[in-house]
Amino acid sequence: MTGAGTPGRPAATLRAVRKSYGPVTVLDIPELELMRGQITCVVGENGAGKSTLMGVLSGTVSPTAGEILVADHPLQPGRPDHAKALGVGLVAQEFPLVGRMSVAENLLLGRRTRPAQGAGALRRALFDRAGTRHEARELLADIGVEGVDVDRPVERLPVPLRQMIEIAKAWGNRPLVLILDEPTSSLGPVEAGKVLALARRQAANGGAVLFIGHRLDEVRDIADRVLVLRGGRLVADLRPAEATDVRMIREMVGGELARDITVRPVPAAARTVLTARGLTAAGLGPVDLDLRAGEIVGVAGLMGSGRSRLLHTLMGAQPSTGGEVALGGRRFRPRHPADAVAAGIGLVPEDRKEQALLLSHPVRWNATLATLRRDSWHGVLTPGGDRARSRRIVDALGVRLHSQEQPIGDLSGGNQQKVVFGRWLHAAPEVLLLDEPTRGVDVGAKAEIYRLVDRAAADGLAVLAASSELEELLWICHRILVMARGRIVADLPRDRFEKERIMTAATSRPTTSAEETA
Repeated sequence: MTGAGTPGRPAATLRAVRKSYGPVTVLDIPELELMRGQITCVVGENGAGKSTLMGVLSGTVSPTAGEILVADHPLQPGRPDHAKALGVGLVAQEFPLVGRMSVAENLLLGRRTRPAQGAGALRRALFDRAGTRHEARELLADIGVEGVDVDRPVERLPVPLRQMIEIAKAWGNRPLVLILDEPTSSLGPVEAGKVLALARRQAANGGAVLFIGHRLDEVRDIADRVLVLRGGRLVADLRPAEATDVRMIREMVGGELARDITVRPVPAAARTVLTARGLTAAGLGPVDLDLRAGEIVGVAGLMGSGRSRLLHTLMGAQPSTGGEVALGGRRFRPRHPADAVAAGIGLVPEDRKEQALLLSHPVRWNATLATLRRDSWHGVLTPGGDRARSRRIVDALGVRLHSQEQPIGDLSGGNQQKVVFGRWLHAAPEVLLLDEPTRGVDVGAKAEIYRLVDRAAADGLAVLAASSELEELLWICHRILVMARGRIVADLPRDRFEKERIMTAATSRPTTSAEETA
């Protein structure tokens, strides 16, 4: 490990670090030491300064003032290459992977690969593809990921696997300071456990971990120290025994967080909105499914279980290969997402920045994307009407922004997600598909999003929500479907919700009998 040494010494030190944009100060840290052999967790609402803290330490953000030392060496501001050379490894929430390059090429990008054994000078000077593949498999195996086709382009991989590749890439450099920004946000319990074990290995090897997290149970599980940021300032430095959920939330939001959602019963006479019988697609099925109006149905399962595939097939983003689907009593087989939208299905995707938002375009454009055809007059949109509709959406959802004209990429993750939700609530579909609906948002924004889901169901929408966070499914759902290897292996009503039962089903091998829904 780069610069590893005796636990108890600082791996990195921040002194009088401040970052301001004009008159607005977004980070103000008088002094902070990240100790070797210690896992330091950082929590806070979106906009609290977590990303800025991560940025100044990794060299991607230049501080306005202050000094940063890594292994007693001054870090050159705004130099991520220098931070990496000093031993800082970053696993960002938005993966900086090259989509068209293979898994192996991404893992070894920027690293010097081993020379081919027994080769001459010319062979050693050329790219050793076999050696690269072997080294890539070793890197993945070291973090517990097996069976990945390392020649496959990264852009064709699901988000959870891309997350694990990014983690393996950082871990392979053996950093002194490992920064993990929401590393488990798209992972199921088993994969998340591998990441937490990796953080413990980093500390046990004498390195430091800066773990930025929104899942408070994970923070409690691994933290040696919990820092709470609010408004760019450190407002609490907690020992593990002090870091209860209530204390962390109170420090984050400056008060108590109300959890006022009560799951409403689905009316006995609620009509069935969507049915699927024997639905199949690549890596999916056969699946039987029924969704009723006003019902929130969760989809749980491990990484690769088929959660996202099910939603993408219903949305027309992945072609079905067999079976029948009916929407509103009529046969439904979308060839493209536009067909699903026209039929009354909306999707809040797992990767909002890649699949749902035009990041450089104004908030008002993004808020009204789903209803452009409906809201236009002979294909023409009026700017005044566009602004009025967008204003209604952002006001109804409490989106925090300076102007409807600002790029949506400037908003926090929670506010971006609320705009995506608002887009579909304005469109009023019959079925709302949610894929990791609270990925990368803080606890306060999560509570607001849960209320939006509850409101959608109360208005009669059928909601199908896939999530790697069991807690949120247990909290908001009427039923939970458990998937394994592309099939539904359990259909649990609310009175049978138990984590152990769900995990047992998620790790089972699907059968062809009626026992799968017992």
